[in-house]
Amino acid sequence: MSENEVAPQLPAATRLLPLLVVFCAVLLQLVGAVVLKELATRSLPWIMIGTGLGAVILLNALRFVVWGYAHSRFPLSKTYLLSSIFFPLMLVISWLYGDAVGPSQLSGTALIAVGVIWLTSRVS
Repeated sequence: MSENEVAPQLPAATRLLPLLVVFCAVLLQLVGAVVLKELATRSLPWIMIGTGLGAVILLNALRFVVWGYAHSRFPLSKTYLLSSIFFPLMLVISWLYGDAVGPSQLSGTALIAVGVIWLTSRVS
């Protein structure tokens, strides 16, 4: 490709696919974390605890499959960066559970988010 030629633009759906796949993996991780939190904070019968742990194992197995798909189809430099959306989402979940979220957590999460956006925009 010469200097004067413009690289062809991918359709929006194709550009968003890595984000959607990684978001699914992160969502599975978040759901697993919430289930574990609920199991740890409630007084439940052993059968419910076992069922919950089994669900977490299945969620993680599914997450493993989704990650395998993501890493086989998209560049690691993009998928690994996008996985950092876990941190702001986990901060929101922590806040919803009543955990104290202070300025250092907010600024650290904001720095991660800005860095990921900046790096992802530079990855072609």
